[in-house]
Amino acid sequence: MQRARWEYLLNRFYNQTAPPEEKAELMAALREGEPDEAILDELMARHTTDITLPAAAADELYQQILAQLPAATPPVKQMFARKWWWAAAAGLFLLGSTAYFLRDHSRPPAPQFAKKTDVPPGTNKAVLTLADGTQVVLDSSGKQLIQQGNTAISQNAGELKYDVKAAGSEVSYNVLTTPRGGQFRLVLPDNSAVWLNAASSIRYPTAFTGKERLVTVTGEAYFEVAPMPGQPFRVSLPAGVSVEVLGTHFNVNAYTEESSIQTTLTDGRVQVVKGSDKILLQPGQQVQANPRAAGVVIKSLTPAALSQVIAWKNGIFDFEKMDLEEVLRQVSRWYDVEVIYKGPVPHRIFGGQLSRNLHLSDIVEVMRMMKVNVHIEEGKRLVVQSQ
Repeated sequence: MQRARWEYLLNRFYNQTAPPEEKAELMAALREGEPDEAILDELMARHTTDITLPAAAADELYQQILAQLPAATPPVKQMFARKWWWAAAAGLFLLGSTAYFLRDHSRPPAPQFAKKTDVPPGTNKAVLTLADGTQVVLDSSGKQLIQQGNTAISQNAGELKYDVKAAGSEVSYNVLTTPRGGQFRLVLPDNSAVWLNAASSIRYPTAFTGKERLVTVTGEAYFEVAPMPGQPFRVSLPAGVSVEVLGTHFNVNAYTEESSIQTTLTDGRVQVVKGSDKILLQPGQQVQANPRAAGVVIKSLTPAALSQVIAWKNGIFDFEKMDLEEVLRQVSRWYDVEVIYKGPVPHRIFGGQLSRNLHLSDIVEVMRMMKVNVHIEEGKRLVVQSQ
């Protein structure tokens, strides 16, 4: 977890503004031994400079709080260096009857996860398919150079970059595909940057030589397009939707399992085309196109909603105001698990953010705090049962 995220979570925790999702993320990271003790000391010192408590009283308070914790909760003593026990206990005390820390007899029993049933988060991985059909597997640790005609393709960990020495007369096309549980960053031949989310693909030429720069996307991608006056950039999406760009930052979400194809503009200017409809977007606006209908809908997003759209690119799940099915579609793609509903789908509206670096068991723990009866089964299945 990045230092800035630690500062954010600790601030929210001690200001009593953290929702259950963020408290769970903080506790999960502490259980894993993050961060480095020196960093933890420094960050926690900012929140405890005005609190003094004798050692004996601190231990007594700690024991009182510990006695109220659910049996399955890992010992707080193991989460913190000893000199911060009392600070942690004080923080827990301030949270009072928060469902995560104190007993809530109306929720299902806390699950015990075997290592073989837990699922790690997604990583940087993808498959590059060259024009001749050759497939190259890419992962987070790989470093390699691929020569394709006049184009040098270099992989450095989770990034793939194209360097065109001289454009040839014949243009070939490559496809970069991320699996479920994978993501990757691509720098196109024109220096435009693309972030691919899980279960997504992009088809593109090895050199942009025509009147426009055309790429084709399925799934979800975030673009930072290099401006090239006279050679507009265009993204082709499913169901006849396309996005025309002059130089801008935007996100497209075109998963087939979602109800609409969304284009969200964060900076610059784009035009979304579907059939005879042409919609010019301003920064902060989103176009939703129904793949099974002709109409389009324009929404003006708040800054919070705009950041939610691109949260995945920044390593965050932002579940604010999402229902359970929408949350689990994101979880399913990132952890590459099958979601099985046994009975009616529970109606739950989520809030807050979670790191995409958490294990699936931590996500499940948050859902159980929301009184969702869910558990992990072998074979990478996430089972949701009606109450």
